[in-house]
Amino acid sequence: MAISVRTRFEVFKRDGFTCKYCGRKSPDVVLEADHIVPVCEGGTDDLINLTTACWDCNHGKAGKPLHDRVTGEDPHDRAIFILEQERQLREYNAVVQQQRQRREEELWELVAYWNDERGIKPDPQNGHEIKNQDYRWLLGALAWCPKEVIRGYMEVALQRWMTKNLKYVAVCCRNWRYEHQANTERGDVDY
Repeated sequence: MAISVRTRFEVFKRDGFTCKYCGRKSPDVVLEADHIVPVCEGGTDDLINLTTACWDCNHGKAGKPLHDRVTGEDPHDRAIFILEQERQLREYNAVVQQQRQRREEELWELVAYWNDERGIKPDPQNGHEIKNQDYRWLLGALAWCPKEVIRGYMEVALQRWMTKNLKYVAVCCRNWRYEHQANTERGDVDY
């Protein structure tokens, strides 16, 4: 039985849209859900037995003799390859858009908190204001730093009267990032 589109997408999401064999990512390559233990060897369609593989790696690993090579030069295979690439690109772009939208929502929550705590009321027409450089930094930081951590550093900045801009918060978040990366490398994953 073929792997469902939903299952395949969950595998891609779990693996970060990255081939676990060669490290290439979507949209540069077409991804497939590969059975770690091939079905012909008794493998199942369970998520634990599936991994993300690019088309080349998956077909290179297939349960065929090494001298048999899938070339993909058949026009029908090429058409399927292109259609699959387009579908994966749409899925990838949808995930990127969702992440961007989530970060944008979190950004405005943080801006509202930051401005409210500094006594700056939102403009009825334009909403909360933020400097361009602070906006760009905050949007980028939300890609690697949890909203709760940033808000915590905003609270520290407010207590220390470091409220002209978000530079103090940015430095604290940068230091958190370095510490978090070091802890992750040691295996001490902790917020």
